Amino acid sequence: MSTRLTTTYADAVCTLTLHPPEGKPPTLDPTVMDAFDRVLDEIETRSANLAAVILQSASPKFFCAGANVNVLETINRDTIGPWVERGHRLMNRIEALPVPVIARVEGYALGGGLELAMACDLLFASSNAKFGQTETKLGFVTGWGGSYRLVRRVGLARAKELVFTGRIFDAEEAARLGVAEWQGAPAALDAHIQEFLAAVVANSRVANRATKHLLASCTHTSLAENAAIETAASQHCLGKDGDAAERLRNFLAKKKSPPPAAHP
Repeated sequence: MSTRLTTTYADAVCTLTLHPPEGKPPTLDPTVMDAFDRVLDEIETRSANLAAVILQSASPKFFCAGANVNVLETINRDTIGPWVERGHRLMNRIEALPVPVIARVEGYALGGGLELAMACDLLFASSNAKFGQTETKLGFVTGWGGSYRLVRRVGLARAKELVFTGRIFDAEEAARLGVAEWQGAPAALDAHIQEFLAAVVANSRVANRATKHLLASCTHTSLAENAAIETAASQHCLGKDGDAAERLRNFLAKKKSPPPAAHP
């Protein structure tokens, strides 16, 4: 049986939840990847009204264990190429969503499961989370962008150490290395996410969308090219689709308003 994917919308936040078959971890196969594509189509259509997306698992023991065993049974030299390319397309679509995407990780995120989490903008982990880029244990390399995204999170030498050994590490180390942006007690995880979302929702969605594009482009542009991109984005924020002009007027009005009169 395949993992199911459900979607909920509330307070400008879309939550995607992986539901594994009973007694098993969430895994990825063509069925759930197709479900992801349908959901991502919907999110892209509704993104102007969204402030953020959360990706999580219904299982407290597993975020995602990577490829489904039924897929692994069919892997050979002829099928591995399309499978790797399919995973890349999905991870790239998640990364390219125009709104901030948060991976809420409890339990194990291994192999493709860790690659799925790293495709998100931010990774917030419960202290019971475990991570591992474990493909070399089965004789494989990272197949869904793990080599690319892990290096950008932890640096080249540390990524080599994690991949060469395939070792599993805990949430505290994940936060120390930069795999996770936050880790804490399970009871504090949702409180932290809600605090983060409250700040994001209060800010300009247009500016956050533009900022996400700016930050993604800064890894492969020069400073001069960045200036041109920032100029265009700033003009967009002040255009008909942005709210910078209104926010600026409100800010200046508050600055100019007289202080309340002192009572005798």
